[in-house]
Amino acid sequence: MSDDALEQRLAAIEARLARIELGLDTQAPNALAKEVASVRVSASSAFAALDDAGTARRVVAKSGQAEVPHAASNLDATRLLGWSGATALVLAALYLIRLGIDSGWLTPLRQLGLAAFGGGALIVGGLLLRRLDRQYAAFLPAAGIVVLFATVYGAHLYYGLITGETAVFAVVGIALLALWLGALFESELYGLFAVLGSYTAPLFLPELRGDMGSLVIYFTVWSLAFSFYALMQQRRSVYVLAMYLALIVFSWLFELHLRGQWQGALLFQSLQFAIFLAAAALFALRSATPMSKSDAWLHFPALLLFYALQYDLLNRHLPELAPWIALITAAVLLGAYLLIRTRLGTSGLAARGLVSAYLALVLVHSVYLNLLPESLAPWVGLALILVVRALLTLRENEDTVLASWPFIWAALAIVLFNVVRVLFNWEMQSVPASPLVLLLYPALSYFAYLKLRDDALIRTWTPALLIFAHLSAMTAAVHLIDTPALVSVAWLAVASVALAGGFMLQDRRLGQSSLLLFLLAGLKIILFDLAGTEALLRVGVLLILGVSLYAGGWVYRKLPPA
Repeated sequence: MSDDALEQRLAAIEARLARIELGLDTQAPNALAKEVASVRVSASSAFAALDDAGTARRVVAKSGQAEVPHAASNLDATRLLGWSGATALVLAALYLIRLGIDSGWLTPLRQLGLAAFGGGALIVGGLLLRRLDRQYAAFLPAAGIVVLFATVYGAHLYYGLITGETAVFAVVGIALLALWLGALFESELYGLFAVLGSYTAPLFLPELRGDMGSLVIYFTVWSLAFSFYALMQQRRSVYVLAMYLALIVFSWLFELHLRGQWQGALLFQSLQFAIFLAAAALFALRSATPMSKSDAWLHFPALLLFYALQYDLLNRHLPELAPWIALITAAVLLGAYLLIRTRLGTSGLAARGLVSAYLALVLVHSVYLNLLPESLAPWVGLALILVVRALLTLRENEDTVLASWPFIWAALAIVLFNVVRVLFNWEMQSVPASPLVLLLYPALSYFAYLKLRDDALIRTWTPALLIFAHLSAMTAAVHLIDTPALVSVAWLAVASVALAGGFMLQDRRLGQSSLLLFLLAGLKIILFDLAGTEALLRVGVLLILGVSLYAGGWVYRKLPPA
């Protein structure tokens, strides 16, 4: 409550007391009691308002640290100001160094000494301010860590004042210091800085990339350390960033400097997969909560990156084993997921979708494209029509349906590829029992349409399925029948069956679709077939066309209204 409002309330109370004093001789006792009670209520409200205003400004003491509550907008502004101040201090140090260089006073040794002193001062200053406001004081040591990393790289790369071994030990020490500060200030920012500084060190320090063994040990030790730190501090982003940098930086160094030592690279990739899979699993078990959707989106690109890097490496050196090793990694991932689901007693939808997407990728790429003989691909596509239909009709629960979508899309991709192959009769001669395949594709497509046409989930997709069934039936007739006029008769038969089916099943969409078939068959007969057909066959075809069109029109009138 503002001071003006409080003064008005007190003035009203004084005026009411004055009226009471003037009317004491004429007021009844009961009326006087009511007036006094009213005054007491007003006074209590005024003092309560004063107490609320004081509470809003009160400093809450907790664990010996004074923390002032902030609104969300104030907190964002505080972070902006804190980072801006820390950045300004770093820039001031840089400009001071530049001034000293221009004046000739600052030698390289003095420059680096001042930089190290400034970084240390920022860390010490943050530690001293920690008792006053831990969250805000954390910005200073974070800036100090950045300065120390830059000092070490500058001392070794640009001035040669320290050896490579000394630089490596310094980087390790600064990273460990950052982890300690992160635990002390309860901030994940330090862990991220430590990850960046340690994993990018081999890019700047040649001593770390001299041989494959040293590089594998260096990255593996840090991966274990950051995974352990992420588990202890419950900071998932730390091991996620470490996972990406380990794969990317190592792959970059391997392609530039160590391409001949591919066995070490394969060992490294396998170790990283095991370490970070264990970190993700233990994180879920330790927090007793399944992975969220945002966490799954963070992990999936890393799985794709790992799969691409490992398969590329294996395909160059062990092409026969590449698909099988990919299947082993998929099985390990599935086993970890099942273990977590058993221990937690729940199946997180995000984690299930993540595992399903990776398994679908491995099945399509490693199994279908690399292990399966090409001649059997149309038969697999044929079987997947039934698989897709079964997956789409799952109604166990919503989670089951949603987690099945990676397999559904993978199966649809394979089916569509084989649909194109069947429609254009592309290399079908090598397929066992290819005439039967050409007939089964439209048959199963009609079957899937009839089973899914009333499904609320995929009703919008069923017209496309019906169109494919018609097209595959027409192309099957073209590929299996040598006489063009008889092909047209087959088209008329398909149209008649579709129209009759629409009438008997009361399916207007199926019945209406026959009109296009009748039209195409009639145009083909009139424009192409009659000219090159024997007279008797020509009469027969025209009779069939006339009867089909007339009977079709009759049945079409009996279709249910839209």
